[in-house]
Amino acid sequence: MNEFVPVLDDEAIAVARVLANDHVADVVEALNHEPRETAIELLCAVPFERLVEIFDQPQLESAPELVEALPRAKASKLLTAMSVDRAADILRELDEPARSELLGALAPPLRATLLSILGYPEGSAASIMTTEFVSVPSDWTVGRTLDYIRKVERTRETVYAIYIVDPETHLLVRSTGLRRLITGEPDDPILSVAPDRAPVTVTPLTDRETLAQTISKYDLLAVPVVDHGKILGIVTIDDIIDTMVEETTEDVHRFGGMEALDEPYMKT
Repeated sequence: MNEFVPVLDDEAIAVARVLANDHVADVVEALNHEPRETAIELLCAVPFERLVEIFDQPQLESAPELVEALPRAKASKLLTAMSVDRAADILRELDEPARSELLGALAPPLRATLLSILGYPEGSAASIMTTEFVSVPSDWTVGRTLDYIRKVERTRETVYAIYIVDPETHLLVRSTGLRRLITGEPDDPILSVAPDRAPVTVTPLTDRETLAQTISKYDLLAVPVVDHGKILGIVTIDDIIDTMVEETTEDVHRFGGMEALDEPYMKT
């Protein structure tokens, strides 16, 4: 992997300080207009937590190339701190040997998770899912579940829903929203606040169009990806919007007789 070691001048440092404080959407837009070398310099100068926030934005153009250009130790630390589905998106676009080198630098559990996601066909539910969700055994109480959420919230992409599984088989049995949970009494069984119906789910190979239709039909913020009754991950409405916008942009380019570009639709 070719590593770029930046040498920042005073002006670049000043800009980096601004980037550290602006809204992340504005930061990403600004970086998209910068030459690659300048963007790398700026990214190397911002605080690490801010760096993670920036790379977690799907709108960041050339993200795989930017990750590859970072010092390897920083790149692997970045991929570890990012949301799993976004890290998988970036790795999917990397060529060899960069992809294998970065995967090899990750902790074995995370590497196994990413390789599992990368093994699914592009555009399938499992290829865009995140494994950062909240699930609890069905014999827990409301209070114990809330305590658990407080402890793990920062390591989960979303707490749109809590997925309830059988404590022995780990099969998904119910799901409940956070609103229902906080209205329950601490000693109430978790199942008592969950709707008495099977959760809406999709399979790992469900395509993006069906995903979008399912989320729209049932007015969901996230849908679990289930294989043989066990939850593998979730696809959020944000994931669907990001992938559908990207696909629509490519379709528009093809319709106009153009090759699909890496430019956002509103910039072309």
